[in-house]
Amino acid sequence: MTEVLFMKSKRLVSLVWGGMDAFYICFVVFSALGRGVTPFVGDLESALANMEQWGGGLEFMIWMGLITQISVAASSILLCLARASGVYLAVIQMPFRVLFIIPSFALILLLPDINNWIWWSLVAASEGVKAWNLWWLWKNVIEIAGG
Repeated sequence: MTEVLFMKSKRLVSLVWGGMDAFYICFVVFSALGRGVTPFVGDLESALANMEQWGGGLEFMIWMGLITQISVAASSILLCLARASGVYLAVIQMPFRVLFIIPSFALILLLPDINNWIWWSLVAASEGVKAWNLWWLWKNVIEIAGG
């Protein structure tokens, strides 16, 4: 009985975080379409144009941001499929998500205009909860795999 509950809990945690990543990707796509630009490509072109206008030098950061967003799509799929690689990818993403302000609990993006400190506190809290959940998944994935 406890093994079944454990597997359901593991699956639920994977689905929640995979679903949040899927929501984020949908949010970015629909926001871009609402602005009349091609999702991801339009933002990349705009950022590179701005960087060129500012004098350049940080194009690497723009490309890292794009790679992070692509990896969010990958982690969404892998977590929803309950793959261990999804957990590993989500762990690797965490510092980049903070750097590029990609909240793990993507529903935060739907909040109306609120104080920046409150918004950042919610983002930090969601990252902390996700980190704890990923640690729990990682620990249990490693135990199941026998390593």
